Amino acid sequence: GGYGNTCSGTEATVGGGSFNSCSGIYATVGGGHNNFSSSTATTVAGGLQNVANIFYATVGGGTENSSIGSHATIGGGYQNTSGNESSTVGGGRYNMSSGLYSTVGGGYTNTSSGQYATVPGGYGNIAGDYSFAAGLYAKATNQGSFVWSDATGADLFSTNNQSWTARASGGVRFFSNAGATAGVFLAPNGTSWAAISDRNAKKNFQPVDVQAVLEKLAQVPVTQWNYQWESDTEVPHLGPMAQDFKGAFYPGRDDKSITTQEIDGVALAAIQGLNQKLEQRLEQKEAEITELKARLETLERLMRNGGAK
Repeated sequence: GGYGNTCSGTEATVGGGSFNSCSGIYATVGGGHNNFSSSTATTVAGGLQNVANIFYATVGGGTENSSIGSHATIGGGYQNTSGNESSTVGGGRYNMSSGLYSTVGGGYTNTSSGQYATVPGGYGNIAGDYSFAAGLYAKATNQGSFVWSDATGADLFSTNNQSWTARASGGVRFFSNAGATAGVFLAPNGTSWAAISDRNAKKNFQPVDVQAVLEKLAQVPVTQWNYQWESDTEVPHLGPMAQDFKGAFYPGRDDKSITTQEIDGVALAAIQGLNQKLEQRLEQKEAEITELKARLETLERLMRNGGAK
């Protein structure tokens, strides 16, 4: 049906529309205007000036889209290109999926240029080999990198292979329970994580013998060391072993790791214990000094009285 259509491929089909061309074997153009399905089993469902010209390529619709890789797919949108084997562009505008098995979900001017790369959407994002880029101007150009960029407006690049990079100028929150009441936070412009420490979020309060904590901590070995996966030339770390630390303060817990919350609590208690010992020592010294002063005053008085006789 339609007007001015050409169907020259073996068992090819043009369903309708105008000035469509279906020249591939088993090729199909469903309709629309000026679409081209020119290779084996290619499909253009409709739209305007779309091209599917490598075998098994598909364009669902839209305008001026080009599916020019084998088994490549474009769902729709405007001036998108799916240019490698099994690459996909879901829609949007000016997007390109040029890597082997790469994907752009949609958005504007996004590029999946590496093999198995993914850009789900957004604006101006680029993903390289095995990488993921999302948001605004996220550039995951290193292999195996993940970049998520907020709407600040500047490019955010991955720094090295197999890396994870994110920009969230409004802050970051990670919750570790279903009720979103436990977790950590990075405040806007912050440089360290904040853990939930609200009194109302705690229970089972018990006093602590801070001097006992100090004594235990003094017995925990502190050494310098390297992790097994680091080279012998790496700068060594400094700290306790989890087995020693947990055995002293948290027996029964996992003894393969130490949380910052655990070590901070022990350190604060030990500082208070040390402060108590210092205050007790100072009180003792002050009492000794007071006693010595009294003796000295008595001696001076006796000497004066003896001198008067």
